[in-house]
Amino acid sequence: MKPIHLTELKPLQLKKIASEKPLILIPIGTTEWHSNHLPLGVDSLLSQATCDDISAQTGCVVAPLLSCGISRNLDPEKGFFGTVDTIKIETLTALLVDLGLGYAKMGFKKAVLFTGHGETDHFKAIRSAISRLKTIEMIMLSAYSFTKDKIQELDTVDKTWPYALDHAAEWETSMMLHYYPKLVDMSSAPETIELNMPGIPEYIRRRYPRRASINYGQKLAEAVTSGGVRMINQLLDSISGTS
Repeated sequence: MKPIHLTELKPLQLKKIASEKPLILIPIGTTEWHSNHLPLGVDSLLSQATCDDISAQTGCVVAPLLSCGISRNLDPEKGFFGTVDTIKIETLTALLVDLGLGYAKMGFKKAVLFTGHGETDHFKAIRSAISRLKTIEMIMLSAYSFTKDKIQELDTVDKTWPYALDHAAEWETSMMLHYYPKLVDMSSAPETIELNMPGIPEYIRRRYPRRASINYGQKLAEAVTSGGVRMINQLLDSISGTS
């Protein structure tokens, strides 16, 4: 099967699918710095790709991508050029609430907010929208939700922990090499990505993008997709169990 995109459906097609698979996937990303070897839309591109893969295997509809996530950690005035850091918490919350209301009118009972970005204010905005909506159940998920049981914490953070997420390094660069190889310039990849924002895990503070590979990206994508398909099918079963 191919992914099912909401924007490509005709009204009767949408009505039929929403009655059979009343769960919609909403990919959410950001526009932000991901070093010089990756494009600004990594979080958005990978969120879209993951939702597309899950849709192709579950038959669920994918909503239009939202590239308006909240990025505060990578300040463009501090060297992280290209980051859009002007989206307010209340802006993203209001947008998600309004979209949720609209998707509920289409017949969807659950909406998975699949975020390719991880940051405190970003999560706060999404959780606020979830708490405000009553006509549709919203669930926030990420690649971590699907692969956390696979992460192997090794004896030192200098090693690459299998399946552990990062920013612009082994995980994201490998995933981009798998899905969008033409958008990756490995000749521009730095030896390390150094991040010193407060609150981020020690593992992410210093990572190694040159360790990325297409093979590792395929392995990651398969793990994320299989875990995602399993979880989405469980959510669909919970709908049929209560109807």
